[in-house]
Amino acid sequence: MKSLRLRAFGKANLSLNITGKRDGLHMLDSVMTSVDVFDTVTVTERTDGKIAVRFLNAPVDEVKNTAYKAASAVMSAFDFGGVDVEIEKGIPIGAGLGGSSADGAAVLRALDIFYRLPERGIDMRALALSVGSDVPFMLTGGSARVTGVGEKLFFFENKLPLFAVGLMSETVSTAAAYAEFDEQYGTSYEPTDNKKLVELLMNGDASATALFDNALYGPAAKLAPSVADSVGVLGGCGAAAKLTGSGGMVLGWFTELDKFALCASALRDKVGFKALSTARTGILHEWISRE
Repeated sequence: MKSLRLRAFGKANLSLNITGKRDGLHMLDSVMTSVDVFDTVTVTERTDGKIAVRFLNAPVDEVKNTAYKAASAVMSAFDFGGVDVEIEKGIPIGAGLGGSSADGAAVLRALDIFYRLPERGIDMRALALSVGSDVPFMLTGGSARVTGVGEKLFFFENKLPLFAVGLMSETVSTAAAYAEFDEQYGTSYEPTDNKKLVELLMNGDASATALFDNALYGPAAKLAPSVADSVGVLGGCGAAAKLTGSGGMVLGWFTELDKFALCASALRDKVGFKALSTARTGILHEWISRE
């Protein structure tokens, strides 16, 4: 049986604007980057037509998860022999770092490597979007401006070194955060300039951090007060402190390695501490067996 081991990297939202709704879904304009925290996903062929997903170190439902959904989506488009998936979580759950999307993207990548899905008429980006709004980005990774409901992606080279100290002590429900956003802002939220942000990142301009933002910060801080506490602690360290996703991790961004190292050393004993830097890709893989 063919078998692959994949590193599925997380993501961070450098900027997250909410631009409206379509068919009940919030439309976004977000600048995302892959970060160097990852889940290890092992994908192995079966011959009995079944899908089995097992989490080695996390209490995740073995059917109601994005990896299972991804394998099911492929099976609906192409009747292959089934798959075993084992996942070792390294991306903190509920942090806003895209762990579940990373797992789904890794399964799609593995099955594409096994079966060359585009050659079978399968649109990988559309398939990824059917699994989750962040999955099309996670399938490629790197840096991108992502708009709509996740279907429009502009990938670019980020030339700005970025390092982050993350703090997290509470999780935030994504659905609750979006509902709270609607309650707080309605249609009055003023987005940051993501076009300018991308230009600055492409030029390696450190002033880009002044445009980092997240429309869900206010809602998340109301639902989980520790979010605001983390912003204060990281800001006191000299970081550009911003929520990622709907939380609950706050990332304190630095462009200078020495300042990042000082902050990381000072906060390393805090609950939910994580030290991160950007990654150039969303998924890396190695063969276990090609047979």
